[in-house]
Amino acid sequence: MRYFLIVLLLVAAPLAAQDLAKLTAELNEKYSALEAGDVEGRRDLAKWCAARKMRISERRLHLEIIKLAPDDQPARKALGHVFDGEKWHESEDAMHLAAGKQRGLQQWASPTEGLTQLHEHWLTAEELKQLETGEPLRAHKGKGWLEVLTREYRVWSELKESETLELARMLEQAIRGWRDDITKPYEAGKAWTLEVRILKTHNDYVAMVKDDIETFHPDLAKSHGFFDGRACWGSYFDSPYRTRRIFLHEARHQFDMCIAGTFMHQPAWYREGTAEFWSVHEWDGKTLRMGVLNSENNEHLHFLQKITRRKKLKGAEATLKGGWEGDVDPEFYQQSWAFIYYLRNSAHTEAWRRWEAELLAGKLPDEGKRTEAFKKQVTEDLKAFDKAYTETTTKWAATYGE
Repeated sequence: MRYFLIVLLLVAAPLAAQDLAKLTAELNEKYSALEAGDVEGRRDLAKWCAARKMRISERRLHLEIIKLAPDDQPARKALGHVFDGEKWHESEDAMHLAAGKQRGLQQWASPTEGLTQLHEHWLTAEELKQLETGEPLRAHKGKGWLEVLTREYRVWSELKESETLELARMLEQAIRGWRDDITKPYEAGKAWTLEVRILKTHNDYVAMVKDDIETFHPDLAKSHGFFDGRACWGSYFDSPYRTRRIFLHEARHQFDMCIAGTFMHQPAWYREGTAEFWSVHEWDGKTLRMGVLNSENNEHLHFLQKITRRKKLKGAEATLKGGWEGDVDPEFYQQSWAFIYYLRNSAHTEAWRRWEAELLAGKLPDEGKRTEAFKKQVTEDLKAFDKAYTETTTKWAATYGE
């Protein structure tokens, strides 16, 4: 299964795709030689896949084995199935559900009246009330991992409980701010369960990527996080501030796709610039401020000093020409952040929001219409705009480290 990946700091490498295609062709040749009921042949081929980190194909072969031999223990264990003494289940959760249990906040229990289901957990009125205030709840816990719930997020984490609760609290504040920004109120019973997966270290994140070449492009190991169309993935990275930025960035992509429904209308510069805009923040452990300059921590300003000195800051026309994918070069995120930040913090802000509304409604599907609408809605004089934009950005960049 391949996911649609939205990645922070990812650069493509076609050679890896060629390598995978070669391995896939070899796998198909070996698979076509198997007899229809050959369990051991499939087991050997699954081992071949595992040695080459082809996890999707390895899983497919184990699934074929249990269709041929339902009680095959090695295949069941490889799939993570659980035996209850009488029959196999796909997971511990499936085993509890088959026994008629309900997933409460922190344990499985017999069905109880008066509970409400949220994020596949049955919660009390008091628990729901706490989530409504913005305070997260620690849910189920295992060896080396725990779950935390907010009103909109289900967070699975390998970090400490206190660190996970703080990240969850921050994300919940973020999504409430994003909802306010587009006037899209939360509706109980109709909202998505937004999934977040947090690994303990960046090395764990890299190892996960490298261990599954069919799901993840190997260059994803150079990234800090991604949104796969369903869940945000990342890890603790370098510092608490950078870790928060990664998850704010990816969670914004998640919001645009799953909640706002505007993701497919966004060219790359807008998509990444907007995610970066919201990710630059201030946080004191209780209150989140997003979309700030934050000269002390905003590394974009450091890179923009170099960009403006080299007179390489892209103007409006060059930016608007960017396509849906774009060339994600080392300066792409700085350029995109600067353009969005300026338009949200200048005399053009109100006009920009009108232009933005047309874009997100799908009315500006190509660069020509985007540029034409920008001239109509924001400014006809792109030269004067670029001059003011460059001067202002240069001043902001000079504040880095203050």
